[in-house]
Amino acid sequence: MDKRERPIYKAVFFSEEEWQIVAKKMQKADIGSYSVFCREMLLNGEVKHYDFSALKELSSNIGRIGVNINQVAKRCNENHSVTEADVQQLRRNYQELKSLCLEKLTKVLRKIC
Repeated sequence: MDKRERPIYKAVFFSEEEWQIVAKKMQKADIGSYSVFCREMLLNGEVKHYDFSALKELSSNIGRIGVNINQVAKRCNENHSVTEADVQQLRRNYQELKSLCLEKLTKVLRKIC
């Protein structure tokens, strides 16, 4: 037999109208599991949902800069030199990323706190 982390099972009954309200709240909270939704509501009295799309965008921008760095490193290894333009481009990308990071993280933290 499984050793469940949560072995206690409780059932609850809803009218159609009540279930529609619960389903809408689950959808709004972006939680697909009824069990998770109920546990959060019963233990904490609320379900908090955070939108991390800004951090996903930030992660993809970091990836693009990583590609640029790899291109410069490859050019350096092939030619045994790096141009000033390459270094300036990396500096610009870094500064853009730094300001974007601060902006996005500040935005996310304001939503959470």
